[in-house]
Amino acid sequence: MGWARRTIRGYRVSVALLLAAVLAGLLIFALDWHSRLYRVTVLPRLGTRVVMPCSINDRGQVVGSCQGRFYLWERGKDWRELGRASERSGLYINNAGQIAGTIDDPNGLKHEAFLWDPVGGSRLLGTQDSTISIICAINNLGQVVGDSWGHAFVWDKTDGMRDLGPHGASAINDNGQVIVVRNGRYLLLETSHSDVAPIEIPPINSHYGYSIDCINNNGYVLSQGLNPNSGRDYAFIWHPDRGIEWLFSVRGRVPHMAALNDANQVAVSESVLYSAWYKRLTRRNLRPYRQSFLWTRQRGRVFLDKYVRDRSSDYFTIADLNNNGCSIGTVDRDSGSHFQAVLLEPIPERWGK
Repeated sequence: MGWARRTIRGYRVSVALLLAAVLAGLLIFALDWHSRLYRVTVLPRLGTRVVMPCSINDRGQVVGSCQGRFYLWERGKDWRELGRASERSGLYINNAGQIAGTIDDPNGLKHEAFLWDPVGGSRLLGTQDSTISIICAINNLGQVVGDSWGHAFVWDKTDGMRDLGPHGASAINDNGQVIVVRNGRYLLLETSHSDVAPIEIPPINSHYGYSIDCINNNGYVLSQGLNPNSGRDYAFIWHPDRGIEWLFSVRGRVPHMAALNDANQVAVSESVLYSAWYKRLTRRNLRPYRQSFLWTRQRGRVFLDKYVRDRSSDYFTIADLNNNGCSIGTVDRDSGSHFQAVLLEPIPERWGK
Protein backbone atom coordinates (compact mmCIF):
# COMPACT_ATOMS: atom_id res chain seq x y z
CA MET A 1 0.00 0.00 0.00
CA GLY A 2 2.85 2.41 0.82
CA TRP A 3 4.35 1.70 -2.59
CA ALA A 4 1.00 2.40 -4.27
CA ARG A 5 0.54 5.69 -2.38
CA ARG A 6 4.05 6.82 -3.37
CA THR A 7 3.33 5.91 -7.00
CA ILE A 8 0.06 7.87 -7.00
CA ARG A 9 1.72 10.81 -5.30
CA GLY A 10 4.57 10.78 -7.85
CA TYR A 11 2.05 10.57 -10.68
CA ARG A 12 0.14 13.56 -9.30
CA VAL A 13 3.36 15.57 -8.99
CA SER A 14 4.31 14.71 -12.58
CA VAL A 15 0.88 15.72 -13.86
CA ALA A 16 1.02 18.96 -11.84
CA LEU A 17 4.46 19.79 -13.24
CA LEU A 18 3.29 19.02 -16.76
CA LEU A 19 0.22 21.22 -16.36
CA ALA A 20 2.34 24.02 -14.90
CA ALA A 21 4.72 23.80 -17.87
CA VAL A 22 1.81 23.88 -20.34
CA LEU A 23 0.22 26.84 -18.58
CA ALA A 24 3.56 28.68 -18.49
CA GLY A 25 4.01 28.05 -22.20
CA LEU A 26 0.51 29.31 -22.96
CA LEU A 27 1.10 32.38 -20.80
CA ILE A 28 4.39 33.16 -22.57
CA PHE A 29 2.70 32.67 -25.95
CA ALA A 30 -0.20 34.91 -24.95
CA LEU A 31 2.12 37.64 -23.65
CA ASP A 32 4.28 37.43 -26.76
CA TRP A 33 1.22 37.56 -29.02
CA HIS A 34 -0.20 40.53 -27.12
CA SER A 35 3.12 42.38 -27.37
CA ARG A 36 3.57 41.73 -31.09
CA LEU A 37 3.90 45.03 -32.87
CA TYR A 38 3.50 43.95 -36.49
CA ARG A 39 1.10 42.22 -38.81
CA VAL A 40 2.96 40.05 -41.32
CA THR A 41 1.85 39.50 -44.92
CA VAL A 42 3.66 36.95 -47.08
CA LEU A 43 3.65 38.20 -50.65
CA PRO A 44 2.71 35.65 -53.34
CA ARG A 45 5.18 33.87 -55.59
CA LEU A 46 5.16 33.61 -59.35
CA GLY A 47 4.95 29.85 -59.48
CA THR A 48 8.29 28.77 -58.01
CA ARG A 49 9.88 32.21 -58.47
CA VAL A 50 10.11 34.98 -55.89
CA VAL A 51 9.61 38.63 -56.87
CA MET A 52 12.32 40.65 -55.13
CA PRO A 53 10.62 43.69 -53.51
CA CYS A 54 12.41 46.99 -54.08
CA SER A 55 10.21 49.85 -52.86
CA ILE A 56 6.94 50.54 -51.04
CA ASN A 57 4.85 53.72 -51.07
CA ASP A 58 2.55 55.13 -48.39
CA ARG A 59 -0.46 53.43 -50.01
CA GLY A 60 1.15 50.03 -49.42
CA GLN A 61 1.88 49.40 -53.10
CA VAL A 62 5.07 47.40 -53.68
CA VAL A 63 7.25 47.28 -56.79
CA GLY A 64 9.62 44.39 -57.35
CA SER A 65 11.60 42.57 -60.02
CA CYS A 66 12.00 39.02 -61.24
CA GLN A 67 14.08 37.75 -64.16
CA GLY A 68 14.32 41.06 -65.97
CA ARG A 69 10.67 42.07 -65.52
CA PHE A 70 9.09 44.44 -63.00
CA TYR A 71 5.86 43.88 -61.09
CA LEU A 72 3.38 45.80 -58.95
CA TRP A 73 1.68 44.30 -55.88
CA GLU A 74 -1.38 45.70 -54.10
CA ARG A 75 -3.32 44.21 -51.21
CA GLY A 76 -5.96 41.75 -52.37
CA LYS A 77 -4.29 41.33 -55.75
CA ASP A 78 -1.54 39.20 -57.25
CA TRP A 79 1.66 40.57 -58.76
CA ARG A 80 0.92 42.51 -61.94
CA GLU A 81 3.61 42.38 -64.63
CA LEU A 82 4.38 45.83 -66.10
CA GLY A 83 7.36 45.37 -68.42
CA ARG A 84 11.12 44.95 -68.69
CA ALA A 85 13.55 46.39 -66.13
CA SER A 86 17.20 45.96 -65.28
CA GLU A 87 17.85 44.00 -62.10
CA ARG A 88 21.22 45.71 -61.67
CA SER A 89 19.65 49.01 -60.65
CA GLY A 90 16.77 49.86 -58.34
CA LEU A 91 13.04 50.30 -58.82
CA TYR A 92 11.27 53.15 -57.02
CA ILE A 93 7.57 53.89 -56.51
CA ASN A 94 5.93 57.12 -55.32
CA ASN A 95 2.53 57.79 -53.75
CA ALA A 96 0.98 58.43 -57.16
CA GLY A 97 1.89 54.88 -58.18
CA GLN A 98 4.55 56.06 -60.64
CA ILE A 99 7.51 53.69 -60.96
CA ALA A 100 11.02 54.70 -62.02
CA GLY A 101 13.71 52.27 -63.09
CA THR A 102 16.30 51.43 -65.72
CA ILE A 103 15.95 49.26 -68.79
CA ASP A 104 18.73 47.49 -70.74
CA ASP A 105 18.65 47.04 -74.47
CA PRO A 106 18.77 43.39 -75.64
CA ASN A 107 22.47 43.69 -76.55
CA GLY A 108 23.43 45.23 -73.22
CA LEU A 109 24.99 48.26 -74.93
CA LYS A 110 22.54 50.86 -73.63
CA HIS A 111 20.96 51.49 -70.23
CA GLU A 112 18.14 54.01 -70.17
CA ALA A 113 15.94 55.42 -67.40
CA PHE A 114 12.20 54.95 -67.67
CA LEU A 115 9.09 56.15 -65.85
CA TRP A 116 5.95 54.01 -65.69
CA ASP A 117 2.66 55.79 -65.00
CA PRO A 118 -0.66 54.12 -64.09
CA VAL A 119 -2.38 56.14 -66.84
CA GLY A 120 0.19 56.44 -69.62
CA GLY A 121 2.33 53.32 -69.10
CA SER A 122 6.11 53.44 -69.67
CA ARG A 123 8.16 56.18 -71.24
CA LEU A 124 11.91 56.37 -71.75
CA LEU A 125 13.52 59.46 -70.25
CA GLY A 126 16.53 59.67 -72.57
CA THR A 127 20.21 60.04 -71.77
CA GLN A 128 22.72 62.89 -71.72
CA ASP A 129 25.28 61.01 -73.81
CA SER A 130 23.06 58.68 -75.90
CA THR A 131 24.30 55.62 -74.00
CA ILE A 132 23.56 55.53 -70.26
CA SER A 133 21.02 56.92 -67.79
CA ILE A 134 20.46 55.09 -64.52
CA ILE A 135 17.69 55.87 -62.02
CA CYS A 136 18.51 56.58 -58.36
CA ALA A 137 15.23 57.90 -56.87
CA ILE A 138 11.79 59.41 -57.50
CA ASN A 139 9.73 61.84 -55.40
CA ASN A 140 5.97 62.23 -55.04
CA LEU A 141 5.90 65.01 -57.65
CA GLY A 142 7.21 62.68 -60.33
CA GLN A 143 10.72 64.17 -60.36
CA VAL A 144 13.40 61.57 -61.05
CA VAL A 145 17.14 61.75 -60.33
CA GLY A 146 19.88 59.57 -61.70
CA ASP A 147 23.28 59.36 -63.35
CA SER A 148 24.19 59.72 -67.00
CA TRP A 149 27.81 59.18 -67.95
CA GLY A 150 29.26 60.69 -64.79
CA HIS A 151 26.76 63.52 -64.55
CA ALA A 152 23.79 63.70 -62.20
CA PHE A 153 20.45 64.65 -63.71
CA VAL A 154 16.94 65.51 -62.60
CA TRP A 155 13.97 64.83 -64.88
CA ASP A 156 10.40 66.09 -64.74
CA LYS A 157 7.61 66.16 -67.29
CA THR A 158 7.85 69.95 -67.74
CA ASP A 159 11.56 70.49 -68.28
CA GLY A 160 12.71 67.01 -69.25
CA MET A 161 16.25 66.01 -68.27
CA ARG A 162 18.44 68.68 -66.65
CA ASP A 163 22.15 68.29 -66.00
CA LEU A 164 23.16 68.79 -62.33
CA GLY A 165 26.88 68.72 -63.02
CA PRO A 166 29.69 66.16 -62.74
CA HIS A 167 28.28 64.38 -59.71
CA GLY A 168 26.65 61.10 -58.82
CA ALA A 169 23.06 61.37 -57.57
CA SER A 170 21.61 59.26 -54.77
CA ALA A 171 18.31 60.72 -53.45
CA ILE A 172 15.60 63.37 -53.90
CA ASN A 173 12.76 64.55 -51.66
CA ASP A 174 9.46 66.30 -52.39
CA ASN A 175 11.08 69.74 -51.96
CA GLY A 176 13.45 69.03 -54.85
CA GLN A 177 16.48 68.68 -52.57
CA VAL A 178 18.95 66.26 -54.15
CA ILE A 179 21.91 64.42 -52.61
CA VAL A 180 24.90 64.26 -54.96
CA VAL A 181 28.45 63.05 -54.46
CA ARG A 182 31.72 64.07 -56.09
CA ASN A 183 35.21 62.95 -55.08
CA GLY A 184 33.83 61.48 -51.87
CA ARG A 185 32.10 64.73 -50.84
CA TYR A 186 28.32 64.72 -50.40
CA LEU A 187 26.40 67.86 -51.32
CA LEU A 188 22.81 68.99 -50.87
CA LEU A 189 21.45 70.68 -54.00
CA GLU A 190 18.30 72.79 -54.20
CA THR A 191 17.02 71.99 -57.70
CA SER A 192 14.08 74.40 -57.37
CA HIS A 193 16.47 77.30 -56.57
CA SER A 194 19.35 77.24 -59.02
CA ASP A 195 20.83 80.40 -57.46
CA VAL A 196 21.33 78.67 -54.07
CA ALA A 197 24.85 77.32 -53.60
CA PRO A 198 25.17 73.61 -52.76
CA ILE A 199 25.64 72.80 -49.08
CA GLU A 200 28.31 70.27 -48.14
CA ILE A 201 27.09 67.57 -45.78
CA PRO A 202 29.73 67.37 -43.03
CA PRO A 203 32.22 64.54 -43.65
CA ILE A 204 32.67 62.53 -40.47
CA ASN A 205 35.25 59.81 -39.89
CA SER A 206 33.93 56.27 -39.66
CA HIS A 207 35.46 52.86 -39.02
CA TYR A 208 33.35 51.38 -41.81
CA GLY A 209 33.18 54.17 -44.40
CA TYR A 210 29.85 55.77 -45.18
CA SER A 211 27.44 56.63 -47.96
CA ILE A 212 24.39 58.89 -48.04
CA ASP A 213 21.36 57.49 -49.85
CA CYS A 214 18.47 58.81 -47.73
CA ILE A 215 16.83 62.22 -47.40
CA ASN A 216 13.29 62.66 -46.10
CA ASN A 217 10.72 65.31 -46.91
CA ASN A 218 11.70 67.35 -43.84
CA GLY A 219 15.25 67.74 -45.17
CA TYR A 220 16.93 65.24 -42.82
CA VAL A 221 19.79 63.14 -44.20
CA LEU A 222 20.83 59.76 -42.78
CA SER A 223 24.49 58.78 -42.44
CA GLN A 224 27.01 57.51 -39.89
CA GLY A 225 30.27 58.50 -38.25
CA LEU A 226 32.38 58.42 -35.09
CA ASN A 227 30.44 59.86 -32.18
CA PRO A 228 32.92 62.10 -30.30
CA ASN A 229 31.22 61.30 -27.00
CA SER A 230 31.80 57.53 -27.28
CA GLY A 231 34.43 57.02 -29.97
CA ARG A 232 32.10 54.47 -31.61
CA ASP A 233 30.32 54.53 -34.93
CA TYR A 234 26.80 55.92 -34.68
CA ALA A 235 24.00 56.47 -37.14
CA PHE A 236 23.01 60.12 -37.23
CA ILE A 237 20.64 62.43 -39.01
CA TRP A 238 21.80 65.80 -40.28
CA HIS A 239 19.75 68.85 -41.19
CA PRO A 240 21.22 72.01 -42.80
CA ASP A 241 19.56 74.21 -40.16
CA ARG A 242 19.73 71.90 -37.13
CA GLY A 243 23.04 70.11 -37.51
CA ILE A 244 23.70 66.54 -36.33
CA GLU A 245 21.59 64.36 -34.04
CA TRP A 246 23.25 61.10 -32.98
CA LEU A 247 20.82 58.16 -32.98
CA PHE A 248 22.28 54.72 -32.20
CA SER A 249 25.53 52.75 -32.36
CA VAL A 250 26.17 50.62 -35.43
CA ARG A 251 28.37 47.62 -36.13
CA GLY A 252 28.50 47.92 -39.90
CA ARG A 253 27.95 50.40 -42.66
CA VAL A 254 24.83 52.55 -42.40
CA PRO A 255 22.93 53.40 -44.44
CA HIS A 256 23.58 49.92 -45.83
CA MET A 257 20.17 48.50 -46.64
CA ALA A 258 18.80 51.35 -44.55
CA ALA A 259 15.83 53.67 -44.98
CA LEU A 260 14.64 56.90 -43.34
CA ASN A 261 11.02 58.07 -43.29
CA ASP A 262 9.43 61.44 -42.51
CA ALA A 263 9.01 60.55 -38.82
CA ASN A 264 12.82 60.06 -38.63
CA GLN A 265 12.34 56.34 -38.11
CA VAL A 266 15.28 54.32 -39.42
CA ALA A 267 15.09 50.77 -40.77
CA VAL A 268 18.40 48.88 -40.86
CA SER A 269 19.65 45.45 -41.88
CA GLU A 270 22.97 45.20 -40.10
CA SER A 271 25.79 42.65 -40.43
CA VAL A 272 27.08 42.01 -36.91
CA LEU A 273 30.50 40.57 -36.09
CA TYR A 274 30.87 38.19 -33.16
CA SER A 275 33.31 39.48 -30.55
CA ALA A 276 36.81 37.98 -30.36
CA TRP A 277 36.24 36.65 -26.82
CA TYR A 278 33.06 34.85 -27.91
CA LYS A 279 34.91 33.22 -30.80
CA ARG A 280 37.65 32.06 -28.41
CA LEU A 281 35.05 30.77 -25.96
CA THR A 282 33.19 28.76 -28.61
CA ARG A 283 36.40 27.87 -30.51
CA ARG A 284 34.59 28.56 -33.75
CA ASN A 285 35.30 30.97 -36.59
CA LEU A 286 31.81 32.45 -36.72
CA ARG A 287 30.63 34.41 -39.74
CA PRO A 288 28.82 37.73 -39.29
CA TYR A 289 25.09 37.43 -38.73
CA ARG A 290 22.37 39.71 -40.04
CA GLN A 291 19.86 41.47 -37.83
CA SER A 292 17.17 43.91 -38.90
CA PHE A 293 15.46 46.51 -36.77
CA LEU A 294 13.41 49.68 -36.81
CA TRP A 295 14.76 52.51 -34.67
CA THR A 296 12.44 55.13 -33.19
CA ARG A 297 13.04 57.82 -30.57
CA GLN A 298 10.29 56.36 -28.37
CA ARG A 299 11.24 52.67 -28.49
CA GLY A 300 14.87 52.55 -29.61
CA ARG A 301 15.61 49.36 -31.56
CA VAL A 302 12.60 47.20 -32.44
CA PHE A 303 14.00 43.94 -33.81
CA LEU A 304 12.06 42.59 -36.80
CA ASP A 305 13.58 39.17 -37.53
CA LYS A 306 11.48 37.38 -34.92
CA TYR A 307 8.28 38.25 -36.77
CA VAL A 308 9.24 36.57 -40.04
CA ARG A 309 11.75 33.76 -39.58
CA ASP A 310 10.89 30.09 -39.18
CA ARG A 311 14.31 28.93 -38.05
CA SER A 312 17.35 30.48 -36.40
CA SER A 313 19.31 30.42 -39.68
CA ASP A 314 16.73 32.64 -41.41
CA TYR A 315 17.23 36.39 -41.55
CA PHE A 316 15.20 39.34 -42.75
CA THR A 317 16.68 41.87 -45.18
CA ILE A 318 14.89 45.21 -45.42
CA ALA A 319 14.38 46.73 -48.87
CA ASP A 320 12.35 49.83 -47.97
CA LEU A 321 10.35 51.66 -45.29
CA ASN A 322 7.35 53.92 -45.86
CA ASN A 323 5.98 56.84 -43.81
CA ASN A 324 3.47 54.56 -42.04
CA GLY A 325 6.32 52.48 -40.60
CA CYS A 326 5.71 49.52 -42.95
CA SER A 327 8.82 47.54 -43.93
CA ILE A 328 9.16 45.44 -47.07
CA GLY A 329 11.91 42.88 -47.57
CA THR A 330 12.90 39.26 -48.00
CA VAL A 331 13.46 36.35 -45.67
CA ASP A 332 16.66 34.54 -46.60
CA ARG A 333 18.14 31.21 -45.69
CA ASP A 334 21.64 31.05 -44.28
CA SER A 335 22.81 29.81 -47.69
CA GLY A 336 21.90 33.21 -49.12
CA SER A 337 18.98 32.03 -51.23
CA HIS A 338 15.92 34.30 -51.16
CA PHE A 339 12.83 32.28 -50.47
CA GLN A 340 10.06 34.72 -49.51
CA ALA A 341 9.01 38.36 -49.81
CA VAL A 342 7.24 39.75 -46.73
CA LEU A 343 5.52 42.93 -45.61
CA LEU A 344 5.54 44.05 -41.96
CA GLU A 345 2.79 46.53 -41.02
CA PRO A 346 2.60 48.15 -37.55
CA ILE A 347 -0.50 47.27 -35.52
CA PRO A 348 -1.71 50.80 -34.63
CA GLU A 349 -3.12 50.02 -31.17
CA ARG A 350 0.16 48.34 -30.13
CA TRP A 351 1.98 51.55 -31.00
CA GLY A 352 -0.43 53.73 -29.04
CA LYS A 353 -2.18 55.08 -32.12
